[in-house]
Amino acid sequence: MDIKVAIIGCGAIGREIAFSIDAQKIPNCKLSIIFDIDIQKLELLYNELNNKPSSTFNNFNELVLSNDYQNVNLVIEAASVKAAQTYMATILEQGKDVMIMSIGAFSDPAFYETLIQLLADTDRNVFLPSGAIGGADIIRSVKDYIDDVTIVTTKSNKSLKGAPYFYNKDIDIDTIKERKVIFEGNAIDAIKGFPSNVNISALVSLAGIGFEKTRVKIVVDPKIINNQHEIHVKWKFGCFQIKVDNMPSPDNPKTSYLAILSAIECLRGICAKNLKIGS
Repeated sequence: MDIKVAIIGCGAIGREIAFSIDAQKIPNCKLSIIFDIDIQKLELLYNELNNKPSSTFNNFNELVLSNDYQNVNLVIEAASVKAAQTYMATILEQGKDVMIMSIGAFSDPAFYETLIQLLADTDRNVFLPSGAIGGADIIRSVKDYIDDVTIVTTKSNKSLKGAPYFYNKDIDIDTIKERKVIFEGNAIDAIKGFPSNVNISALVSLAGIGFEKTRVKIVVDPKIINNQHEIHVKWKFGCFQIKVDNMPSPDNPKTSYLAILSAIECLRGICAKNLKIGS
């Protein structure tokens, strides 16, 4: 029987997940609902799909009261940190599994504790794709022996422009012409300042030594077009580095295309009925 999916967010990630389901690239999967508070994005995606979902919504209360929602098995958040923190606990309480793309939501201790308690009280699942970086499995394996984790994210002016970090700073990112470090701090502050840019720091924090101890450095480089991420880990029995150089999504320069592919592969793994690869 197919797993029935609802997608919250019709931006770059949500669209590509929907297109993959629509093209039948994910066996045993059916797109039942798409949701976005932006009606224009919602209607655009709906019109582009060959196999139309049963329902579309731009009002969350209407979504969760609908008959089609009652039959949904998995809800995918592909919208924003705010959307994850606003909707996901309610959806878990209603007996649905969830996939959360905006992993930065977990930097809020109240949200984290609420979801952990819900998972303890129910038999539901929360899936967190590895996003724009690999290596979450090795970090999780050595987490009890880690001394230090540092993440260096390097992006172009265009990819970082509009981040909340700049609202109260005397920094005009358009005028930066040379490679420059614009942020150094822990993962909590990085996610607050750059919620659309540093989801990998949330995943690494959850897999490793936590948000407060995970250090983040954000670099702007006007001469690159790719999104670059480096993870440096020192642990009891050695050290390792993970580096990934990703093209940004054509639809959203703040999102690495690898993050989209990671979400699709995570969904494929959820729906698979045979071979499971990785820890």
